[in-house]
Amino acid sequence: MTPPSEKTAIGLINQPLTLPCGLLLPNRLVKCPMRETLAVAPFFDPPVDKFVNLYTKWADANYGLIITGQVQIDIRFLSIKGDVVCHDKATEEPHFSKWKQWAKIAQAGGTPCVVQLAHPGRMSPAGAGNRPADMPALCPSSVPVKLGDSWLDKMALDKVLGTPRAMETEDIDAVVADFVRGARVAKEAGFAGCQLHGAHGFLLSQFLSPHTNRRTDSYGGNPEGRLRLLKRLVAGIREICPPPFCLSVKLNSADYMAEGGLTQDEALTQVRWLVTCGMVDFVEISGGNAENKTSKLHHSFGAKSLEKAPQMSESTRIREAYFTEFAERVQGLTLQVPIQLSGGFRSRTGMADAIDSGVCSLIGLGRTAVLQPNIPRALLLNPSVPDEAALAQSHIVRGQWFARMIPVKVVGAGLAIQFFYHNMRRLGNGLQCDPDVSIPWVVFEGLMETFRSGLMQTVQRVLQSLPVVDNGKGD
Repeated sequence: MTPPSEKTAIGLINQPLTLPCGLLLPNRLVKCPMRETLAVAPFFDPPVDKFVNLYTKWADANYGLIITGQVQIDIRFLSIKGDVVCHDKATEEPHFSKWKQWAKIAQAGGTPCVVQLAHPGRMSPAGAGNRPADMPALCPSSVPVKLGDSWLDKMALDKVLGTPRAMETEDIDAVVADFVRGARVAKEAGFAGCQLHGAHGFLLSQFLSPHTNRRTDSYGGNPEGRLRLLKRLVAGIREICPPPFCLSVKLNSADYMAEGGLTQDEALTQVRWLVTCGMVDFVEISGGNAENKTSKLHHSFGAKSLEKAPQMSESTRIREAYFTEFAERVQGLTLQVPIQLSGGFRSRTGMADAIDSGVCSLIGLGRTAVLQPNIPRALLLNPSVPDEAALAQSHIVRGQWFARMIPVKVVGAGLAIQFFYHNMRRLGNGLQCDPDVSIPWVVFEGLMETFRSGLMQTVQRVLQSLPVVDNGKGD
């Protein structure tokens, strides 16, 4: 162990780390998964023409690991317009070549990249995905999302998300097959691994939470039953994707609901299984869902978390990340598997302190990686930048008054995160990030894009309906 007098913040976060599968990470900084919203219908394949701009920035930035944005495993159920999908024809051409190009682009700088696999479950809105309008979303139990108590909130939620259908055993088997297929596609395309998204209220998180899993069969009823689907997925993926392929799981530290949600105690039992099963290479910790009341991650758009970088001290820990308390409880499990802590990190010293104290082994950067894609190379690992100046940009989102004015919570509550989706689309289009853009402008641009795309589709339909005239000049 390095003596305290010789420890430096850069030295701590620049340490390489070998995962249990043998994958070597050059440092401790991880680009977290953020939905890029750039894929297009009908197949929602990796949009290589956009990803070559976006992922090249991250590939050249000197992260220790890159985790892709969500890849949905069922083309019928997307979480948002623009999700990439690993559909049942993904290994066929012309689809598979796009996957291989994506893997090559993302790892061109020498940083390994893993694919986050996801299913939104009850969080799949109407119109997101290739499914009939009357096909409901899926959930372990038929528990609709609740946001607000007004008749307007209830009506909007019924139109946008509706009441999900409780899954049959056959549905669960199909989900397992789809996740396993996603892992196989990632492996064959050349990615270093995959991550199962079991947080933020998506399908795996819904199975893990007693709020949304009210089943009485072997997939519910108690903590062991609620964990069964995740266990099947881990075992099924490991069977076809052995080491050195990396397998990670992202979990909630809690649902942060007023009552009835996943508690930290039950979340701890889930982590305990993951870190002792011998099949998982690292666990990412986050928290919250669409209905949460107190998660700092989901209520962090309107205030500066730091004015200046704190100083490291052996006697006083910085505790910068949102879910530090739970991560400290996890460390009591005597781990053989690294823990990634995501959400809230902004300073080099805060990140280094988390590693030095043993709270985590990996530092997840999500929104920061959008606002400052090159932050590892330019700032955090740059020795010419002193510790006191090594501070990421604030995450303040401008124009939140606009979101608060909207009387429907299902609409207003989701506007702040659109700021980051907007900026990823800018990066994908070869533009620079715009940290000063406001929510009203993002909404306006979205409406204009919808109008333009709708107009183009109308023009195309009109042109296709016109009779073909032979002008006598050949082809």
